[in-house]
Amino acid sequence: MSLFSLESSHLLLSLTLGLTLALSACQSLPKQPHLPESQALSERVHELYSDEQTTQGETIKTSSTDLVSAISAQNDIHPDLSGYHPIVTGANAFAARSILTDMATRNIDAQYYIWHNDQAGQLLLKDLWDAAERGVIVRLLLDDFNNSAKFDQHLLRFASHPNIAVRIINPLMHRKFPTLNYVTGLPRINRRMHNKSMTFDKQITIIGGRNIGNEYLSNDQSSQFADLDVLLIGKVVADIDNSFYDYWSSPLSFDIETLAKFDNDVTPDFLKALDKLGLDEENNEGSSLTVYKAAIKDSTIDSDLINKRVPFRWTDMQFLSDDVGKLSKSVSSETNLVHQLRTLLGSPTKKLTIISSYFVPTKDGVDTLVKLAEAGVDIKILTNSFDATDVTAVHSGYSQWRPRLLRSGVKIYELKSTAAEEKRDNKLWRARSQSSTSLHAKTFAVDDYQVFIGSYNVDPRSANINTEMGVIINDDELARQLHGALSDDLLNQAYEVKLLENGNLQWHTMEKGEKVVYDSEPRVDMGDHVWLTIMSWLPIDWLL
Repeated sequence: MSLFSLESSHLLLSLTLGLTLALSACQSLPKQPHLPESQALSERVHELYSDEQTTQGETIKTSSTDLVSAISAQNDIHPDLSGYHPIVTGANAFAARSILTDMATRNIDAQYYIWHNDQAGQLLLKDLWDAAERGVIVRLLLDDFNNSAKFDQHLLRFASHPNIAVRIINPLMHRKFPTLNYVTGLPRINRRMHNKSMTFDKQITIIGGRNIGNEYLSNDQSSQFADLDVLLIGKVVADIDNSFYDYWSSPLSFDIETLAKFDNDVTPDFLKALDKLGLDEENNEGSSLTVYKAAIKDSTIDSDLINKRVPFRWTDMQFLSDDVGKLSKSVSSETNLVHQLRTLLGSPTKKLTIISSYFVPTKDGVDTLVKLAEAGVDIKILTNSFDATDVTAVHSGYSQWRPRLLRSGVKIYELKSTAAEEKRDNKLWRARSQSSTSLHAKTFAVDDYQVFIGSYNVDPRSANINTEMGVIINDDELARQLHGALSDDLLNQAYEVKLLENGNLQWHTMEKGEKVVYDSEPRVDMGDHVWLTIMSWLPIDWLL
C-alpha cells in the first residue's frame, strides 16, 4: 500500500470519527420523557378504577359489562387462584387479541418487544384505534430495537388519537441513522425489553412468547414460528398490571412525540396510512387478510368468555418479571427473573422438560444439567435445529455442548424447518408451516407440578441482559402434557440427536412415514460447519 493510500485511509477514518462524535454531541435523549398529555391519560386510567379495590395482588372488579360480569363471576368462585387457558395456534393468538380488543370497555395496556408494520401489526393497531374511538384508553409500550424511522411516523399517527399514548422504552438516540447508535451507545442499547403482554380492562391478559407480526401469528408466507401464549384471568392479572405500570412510568420510557416529529411528506391521517390493509395483489382465498378475517370469524372466544365456556384451569400461580431497572443496570442482579425462578422452582428431583427457541446453556448451565441427569432426573430439551433457527449465531453457543449433555443421559430434540402441521390429541403445541418453521416458544416443566410460560429463553441474554416476564403455573395436568410432548411422536416434526460410542452424533427423524438417520447435521454444509466452529471459539456466549 502506498503512503498516499495510507494517508487517505487515515483521513477518511478521522473524518468518520469526527462526524460520529459531532452527531452524538448534538443529539441526546429528551430530558422529560413523559408529556403532560400522556400523563393525563394515565391519570384517567387511574380514575376509572379509583373507587374500586386496587390493592396489589387483588383482582380488580369493574362495572358491569358482559365480559367483566362473566370474568368477575369466575373470579368470585376462586378468589385466591388464577385461571389459565393455553393459546396454541397463531390463528387463535391473533383472534384472541383482536376480539378482546373489541370487547374492552375501559382500557387496554400492551407491552411488546416487536410490533411489525405488516398486516398483523396494522390490523391490531386498527383494532386498538377503533377501541379508542369508543372511549377505551390505549397505552402501547414498545421496545425500540426493531423499530425504524418509517415506523416512528406510523406510531406518531397512532398516538395522535386523544385516547392513545405510545411510549418507547430505552430508545435509540439516532432515529434517522440507526447505525450510529452502535457507535455512540452500544452498551446501553444492547439491553432490551423482551416482555410481551396485552391486558384488557384489568380483567384478562395474554402473555407468552409471541410478538406482533405475520410470522408470529402464523401468516407469513416464508417463515413461521411455533409458539405458545396463555390467556389468564383471576388474581395474577393484578400483578401483570402492576408490572406494566412500573415499565410504563419508568424514566426509561419516552413518549413517541419526544423522540420523533412528523416528516413533511407524510400524511398525519392514521387510517389512510394503513397501506397493508388494502386488497392483496392476488386477492385469493389464501391471501393474508383473508386468513386473519377467517381466524376472527371462526373464533368463538367472545361468546365462550361471556357464557363461561372457556375451559380455564384454576390453580395457584406466581407472576415473575425483571425489574425495569435491569435495563439501566440500576438494580441488583439478585432481582433478576432467573434468580426468582431458582428460588420458586428449586432443583428438579424427577423430571425437567425445556422448550426454548434459543438454548445457550453455557458451561455452568451444562454442569448443572449434567449433575441433575447423573442424579437420575429425566431431562428432555427441544430447541431449533440449525436450519430452523432465525439467529444462527445462537446455534454455535448450543451445538458445542450436545455431546456432553447426551453423554449424561439428557435427551435432545431439534425442530425441523420443514415441520409439518399435524393434529395430535393432548399436544400442548404443534408447529404450522408453509415453507419454513422456527420454534419460538419459551416454556419448561419441573417435576410433576410446575410449568413456566413466558418470554424467558434459556440463554445468558434473557438471564442477564434483557428484561423478561412469565408465570409459574402449578398444575400437574399441564406439567404432564408438557413432559409428554417430547417423545418419539415428535419425530415427524423434529430430529432426536443421539451420541454414538465413537463420539459422533446422529440425527433420527421420520420422513414420509419412514425412519431416517442422518450421520451429519442436516442442512449444514461445510461452510456452515466452519463458521459454527469459529463462532464457538469466540467468548460471546454472554451476548447470545
